[in-house]
Amino acid sequence: MGKIFAPYPSTLDRADSIYLANFILGYFGSVDDAPHLMRMQKIEDLKVKNLWNNYQSFNSSFATTAVINPNQPDFGINVYAVGEVKDGRSRKPEYERLLELTTTGTLAGGWGTYDFVITLTDKHKDCRLVESTDIKGEFVLGFIRFDSPLLNNGPLTKHLLIDKIGGEFANAHMLYAKVLVPTQPFGSLLRGGKLISLIATSNQLRDLYNKRFNRHIAIFYTTSLYGTSKSSSQYDQLDRYIKFIGETDGKFPLRLKDPQKKQLIQWMDDRGISRYQFTFNATSKSDRSSKSIIDFVDYCLRINSKDEIVKKLRKIYKKEMFAWKNGKTEKKRTYISTYGFEDWRDIIVEPDYVSKPEYDLENLVAYWKKKVFQKKDWGLRKCSWMEDDIQLSYQLIDEQLKDPDFSQVR
Repeated sequence: MGKIFAPYPSTLDRADSIYLANFILGYFGSVDDAPHLMRMQKIEDLKVKNLWNNYQSFNSSFATTAVINPNQPDFGINVYAVGEVKDGRSRKPEYERLLELTTTGTLAGGWGTYDFVITLTDKHKDCRLVESTDIKGEFVLGFIRFDSPLLNNGPLTKHLLIDKIGGEFANAHMLYAKVLVPTQPFGSLLRGGKLISLIATSNQLRDLYNKRFNRHIAIFYTTSLYGTSKSSSQYDQLDRYIKFIGETDGKFPLRLKDPQKKQLIQWMDDRGISRYQFTFNATSKSDRSSKSIIDFVDYCLRINSKDEIVKKLRKIYKKEMFAWKNGKTEKKRTYISTYGFEDWRDIIVEPDYVSKPEYDLENLVAYWKKKVFQKKDWGLRKCSWMEDDIQLSYQLIDEQLKDPDFSQVR
């Protein structure tokens, strides 16, 4: 008789399996849906990073206020290419702390991750790409974070007419905008999210990323942070530059986040379950880590399921995990740009292709200014704040999350 294959070198006993399953059930069961889980995770993330109740944590080297005259919008914009993002740093740069206090999502760095900071300036009237981390005295309008592409996006494969997105192809030719976030209230008052999105699709940012990472980018794409729970997105009405191509199927496993995930891994490591089974270094490391923990717990329950209590608990556990995978997760909208080329393959086939001028930074910003200040499109025509000087100062997410009625779905 052959040996029975054991997928794990060590497992938990009955008591520890029960404890761990109930811990995870309590974690996911404390909220009803994805937006509320993300809210809980955001609060925990800010506390871990010492950004909760710490308003001045991003320092004062940035301008903290700004004024925009909607009748004379001749201000300039700087796009600072601030560089690669690495996890595990003892102290994050100031811009990243401000980003943490602006976005409703939680953030992580990784291979292929590159950040840009968009600021308001009165030193010129253009839009300029600046390769520098020296951002002083300017008001921050928003943030862009590029990352290595995810491979499991159904709408993307259908739109590109390919069966499967391979890692080699994705890393060579696809650019994923993981973060496209305006500061508030710039985002809500002046449709700042649309400006940040347009800048992200520019020829200049693509070319810089190509140079830094030796790529040949032909496809830009991004996904909305929220889908099912929100009927609109900042990418809507940008079809001229960024096209909606469909919703994901919503079957992505929701992630365990620190500090709870870190505590769980340490707890298992103390019991002889190697932490290296649950830690990864890859683009989807957070997804893989969470899935590996959830699968391991199910396996431990299964091998102890001769016990009636464990058997019943496993049934509850599988039902709850299935609900999160198939019913409580968010379907995300997927948006794509091919930089003005009708066929993205043209960029790959022609290494010396000529970029489309309408995707140059100057023209993209001019388009946004015309839509906002001249035509007052995107729902701005009847907005009273478009008549006088618009006062801007940062609205930080930690203060907003203290309001139980605040919805981070924005």
